[in-house]
Amino acid sequence: MVIIKKIIIPIIIIVMLTLYYFYDFNRLNITPKAYITNQGDNTVSIIDLKNLIKTKSIKVGVAPLGITILKNSNLAFIGNVGTDDISVIDTKTDEVIRTIKLNTAPLSLASNTEESKVFVTDWFKNKVIVISVKELKVINTFSVGKTPSGIAFNKKFNYLLITNRDENTVEIINSENYNIIKKLKVGKHPFGISTNGKFAYVANVYDDTVTEINLESFSTTTVGVGDHPYNIKTYNNLGFVTNALDDSLSVIDLKKKQEFKKIRTGENPENLDINIEFNLLVVTNWGSDSVSIYDLKNLTFIKEIKTGTQSRSFGDFILQ
Repeated sequence: MVIIKKIIIPIIIIVMLTLYYFYDFNRLNITPKAYITNQGDNTVSIIDLKNLIKTKSIKVGVAPLGITILKNSNLAFIGNVGTDDISVIDTKTDEVIRTIKLNTAPLSLASNTEESKVFVTDWFKNKVIVISVKELKVINTFSVGKTPSGIAFNKKFNYLLITNRDENTVEIINSENYNIIKKLKVGKHPFGISTNGKFAYVANVYDDTVTEINLESFSTTTVGVGDHPYNIKTYNNLGFVTNALDDSLSVIDLKKKQEFKKIRTGENPENLDINIEFNLLVVTNWGSDSVSIYDLKNLTFIKEIKTGTQSRSFGDFILQ
């Protein structure tokens, strides 16, 4: 028995080290990509974030807007508001593999942690649509507030967070049974929303603010930003907010609850996402048909890349 253990244990160690080596090697050779929905020309642009170049343009439905990336499933879900459907892209081949009909215009998309479901806000019918990732079909719907806009999934509490633009509220929903846990008043015309840990952050378009929501106490704090904030992402203790009407990005100190820097963008910046591996912040510019790339650590501009007409990508759009 002792002899067997002496033989088996070194073999197990060698196998584990070999697997780790190949896993790490493969991870380092994965090229992160940004998928940019271009509402004006019915395409999705693929941006290679390692080499900072556009590599491909994919035809999808009419007027693509919302997006969510399922990293483990190698899928990108694209909401087409002009054809009332979802284009599903295989991110290994960057080809459309399925179109899911909705009979209503999809606005924003998010997936749960397990990537078993994709949730879609239905602006016109005040509902959220639930899509099975395995079956690639609609399996449920549930009612929410007036004109649901942004949607995000909180991993800590398994909450769905939804901004209802025309009633100035955020709904916090149990993602399993779709019951409302809380509805909170925020600023005027809340649109983009993101979440990290026990907090959620909402861009209030009409009163030039961001609302921070504590998901434990349901208390709120308001921070002033630029003209017509559209969306927000957070990283460490910083919040980044696109200001659509003054072509800028506000940087917020989340501990001090105040803006401390503004960065120039392209025309009409709307949405943004972060690639941690390469320390990149990517902003979509609806007015200049491009994305702006920034160094996340130094908060400096790196490059602007032309995409398609009216670039938007409302949601998580980086595969990493």
